[in-house]
Amino acid sequence: MIRREVFADRPALNDAIYAQMLQQLQGNDDASSAPLNALDKVAQKFLDDAAAVTVTSAAQWQLNGDAKQLARYGNLLTIVVNSYLYTGGAHGMPVSRWLNWDLADDQQVTLADVIEPGQEKAFWALAADAHRQWLATQQVDSDFGKNWPFTKSEDFRLTDTGLVLLYGVYTLGPYSMGEVEFTLPREKLTGVVRATYLNTTESSCDGS
Repeated sequence: MIRREVFADRPALNDAIYAQMLQQLQGNDDASSAPLNALDKVAQKFLDDAAAVTVTSAAQWQLNGDAKQLARYGNLLTIVVNSYLYTGGAHGMPVSRWLNWDLADDQQVTLADVIEPGQEKAFWALAADAHRQWLATQQVDSDFGKNWPFTKSEDFRLTDTGLVLLYGVYTLGPYSMGEVEFTLPREKLTGVVRATYLNTTESSCDGS
């Protein structure tokens, strides 16, 4: 099942959401094959692949996707694009990505757009510190951090308490830990994140 919210009079945003969902729903297909350019083609390929399987598993194959508003922070609207792909094995693969859209400029905003120029090192130092604090709250052994080291993420959203980073499954820990989020506190972001993104507040997504 594939569902996505469509925004009136915002074709560029709708196209960005469509492209992101299209990418996620194709999973880790053979890189030698050209990516499909339409959701109906992805769905049909999935059905064809499932029909061609000769050894069935107890669980049914699944292909799910949805996109919806997650939050709004000033003019910055965050869309969450979720996908789930199961083609046999121990479990399926869930993926969530956050797409940030500037409603005033009608364009996508990346993490690089939010960080002050020249402050990338300082930003990721804050993120690494937040990761260490998160690790301290987990019931893991001393080797966990070596086996699952800190890494960067491009998925973020802004809140009144700071900047939240999202990490997918298998990024900072095993599948059983699921997705991981941690927040870089607002008080530490001054001079690191552009003031235009800090000097605002969260608001309702309604009417965006």
